[in-house]
Amino acid sequence: MSAAMNNLKQLQNNFQNYLLNPGVECQTTWVSGGGRASPEYQLSVYANAYVSRLKEVLMNDYPAVSVSISDDLIDRLLAGYIRQYPSCYFSLRDYGQRFPVYLNGLVETDHCCRDLAWLPELARFEWALGQAFDAAESELVSEEDLASISAASWPRLRFAFCSCVQRIDLEWNVPAMWKSLTADPPQEIEALPGASKTAWLIWRQDMVTRFRSLEQDEQLLLDTLRNGVTFNDGCEILATRMEVERVPMRAAGLLKGWIQQGLVSSALLAD
Repeated sequence: MSAAMNNLKQLQNNFQNYLLNPGVECQTTWVSGGGRASPEYQLSVYANAYVSRLKEVLMNDYPAVSVSISDDLIDRLLAGYIRQYPSCYFSLRDYGQRFPVYLNGLVETDHCCRDLAWLPELARFEWALGQAFDAAESELVSEEDLASISAASWPRLRFAFCSCVQRIDLEWNVPAMWKSLTADPPQEIEALPGASKTAWLIWRQDMVTRFRSLEQDEQLLLDTLRNGVTFNDGCEILATRMEVERVPMRAAGLLKGWIQQGLVSSALLAD
């Protein structure tokens, strides 16, 4: 490697270290002292822009979280996340993916967040909404496609679901909170825990992100089929929760609903 390339690499490393470690005192002799501004001021322009841009990305990914707490606290949380997780992506699309886990850690350790047990769950919900909206397009199975499959083949069918389909379990009333906090103007709403966790389905249909809660039997069959089991095996598992006579009608009804909502991308015979 030439001396010029070595110098360039060292310059890039110095610049990166300055951006990623703003609290660490660094020598700035590698920055030209010419011009009207000092080396420290020149670098601060880039450092501030870097942090501001990442904060903007996080606030766009988590709009409800951003307005659910005070401006001072959200600014501190965003700054802490940026320090702990510097950007390592060419694209900023996935930069905020660890924010819910980061918030969960703060709820357990930071006295300023110990009364915000609902906050990580709200962040998880918002991230799932974003993932559903950004997911790639998928081919969809139609009711006509299923009608063309012989009755004898149905037990061996395996269903694949669109990449936009997200499944999360929530303890708090965060869907209602999200609706209120993202209203124009945002509305205040109390965070309330449920008696138990509730299963939620999130997906995209006609370029609109949708979500709804799931009854226990629907959640069981959906999660089972998404794990790759056959329709027959899914029905047998469903039979552990209801009378065997009701299973075929219930399973068929759920499947029809998923197809109408644009959740199912393929139906293939198992080997």
